[in-house]
Amino acid sequence: MKLKKKVILTLGREYGSGGHAIAETVGKALDIPVYDKNMLQLAAQKGGLNQDYLESEDERLANPFIEPYVPRSPEFGSLGEQLFTLQSKIIREKAEQESCIFVGRCSDDILKKYDDCFHIYVYAPRIDRIKRIMEVEDIEDSLAAEKILKKIDKQRKSYYQFYTDRKWGATEGKDLMINSSATGIDGAAQLILTFLQMKGYIE
Repeated sequence: MKLKKKVILTLGREYGSGGHAIAETVGKALDIPVYDKNMLQLAAQKGGLNQDYLESEDERLANPFIEPYVPRSPEFGSLGEQLFTLQSKIIREKAEQESCIFVGRCSDDILKKYDDCFHIYVYAPRIDRIKRIMEVEDIEDSLAAEKILKKIDKQRKSYYQFYTDRKWGATEGKDLMINSSATGIDGAAQLILTFLQMKGYIE
């Protein structure tokens, strides 16, 4: 598959729905970069910050146990605020430079006014997400997997709704809502590619 023109995709996801895998599959098919956890390295380089500290703030609100030991910036505020500001700048820069995919990090809201940008949300039934977490993270106890799911979903929801003033997981502003349990990872990726082809972005 070959792109006819530049396109940007943002992909929000419930934890355990396979959102990252779907983004990687689409990125590979179109030969375009996917920005997810690698955003932390870019933000650390851009802001001259410690990447280990940034990982503690990734898609979550301020950690009260770490924040007191990290210098605040008069310009950007807390570490979490600095990370959000840096990632927002990087997301805008990359979106202006190239076709790419952004996973999470409020990218749908940051790029809501950009042309040639489509917003996707991936979800799945809770029981299927627990199964996937157990498989991917090699966890044998379903209760332990469910505990992780609850924690990370809560962190992402709080983070998203704090910085965007929008409801996490809502249909507002989304071009596609995909149940990955109904489609599978490859099926979800194919659905996105078919959508782009329908919109005239793929030859």
